[in-house]
Amino acid sequence: MARLRVVQWTTGIVGASALRAILDDDRLELVGVFAHGAEKVGRDAGNLAGRHDTGILATDDVDTLLALRPDCVVYMPHWPEVDLLERILRAGINVITTARLVSGEHYPADAGARLRAAAAAGGVTLVGTGMNPMYVPTLALASTAMCREVQSIRVTESLDCVGYASAAMWKGYGFGGPPDTERLREILWAAEPDYREALDQLASGIGLRIDDYDLAVECAVATDDRDLGFMRIDAGTVCGVDATWTGASDGSDIAQMQTVWTLGGIFGARQEPEWKLLHGYRIDVQGEPNVTLKLAFRPDDYTNFDIGTTTAMPAINAVTAVVAARSGVLSIAELPIVTAQGKVRKSIA
Repeated sequence: MARLRVVQWTTGIVGASALRAILDDDRLELVGVFAHGAEKVGRDAGNLAGRHDTGILATDDVDTLLALRPDCVVYMPHWPEVDLLERILRAGINVITTARLVSGEHYPADAGARLRAAAAAGGVTLVGTGMNPMYVPTLALASTAMCREVQSIRVTESLDCVGYASAAMWKGYGFGGPPDTERLREILWAAEPDYREALDQLASGIGLRIDDYDLAVECAVATDDRDLGFMRIDAGTVCGVDATWTGASDGSDIAQMQTVWTLGGIFGARQEPEWKLLHGYRIDVQGEPNVTLKLAFRPDDYTNFDIGTTTAMPAINAVTAVVAARSGVLSIAELPIVTAQGKVRKSIA
């Protein structure tokens, strides 16, 4: 089978992890790389991935990359540019993305309809995925298959995220700032429309439609100054955020997405109040029967663990399914089950 031609779009924490995975995947052929920063433009993809040179140089020229006519763009900035996604889709190029976008329905300027129209015009597919959203919510939907009836689904992410060393992202979420929960709610409501889109997918998966959304936010403050290496959090400023997104249908709460994020507690830094973390994910289905799943990942070598792996791999492992799928803006739950096909490492006796 001919390899699928892929362009990797951005090479940050998750993008660089995806770039390594593409280079290692016998099903995929890297043909181009988009770089945001001027310091990355002109560098070899292998260099950006910490690998041997490939002869493929990173560029910020969109026309050049679209002219390559790849089968798929692996689109991984932190937040999406809807105009750019429209352009890629209308050029007849499939897109798999982890850029905080599930469907586009809760982004401004009628983004969902625009993306659907672009995918239809190009005859291609757009799928949003990543760890949470959408891998964990998809796993939650799969767990309802054993239920006679379902009343609600709750997905909880509870992690110390200090390994994800992006000061711009965490400051953008209010970390290191004043403990004003109303301000934090406004920040998250604007920055994370993908969580409302994930609620839509959870509801749709059990045959319901959400008609009301809510977001409740609590925060924790650092009791001492802490230097995380990539950013500083002063005493009295936000070092943890607990956000619960709720979707209701006909007055009943049917889907919830909770994210509990802290920075630095894993190293012994104290906060007020103290929170007991799951260090992973929990899925709770209220129904007949009730279902609870706990999910965590533990690398063999935590010190050298590629922190972008768990977000990048649900996308890379889905590329072949996305290219083969019908056109449109699809949920990852609408694809065949995505697995680590071809990535089995036999143990040594």
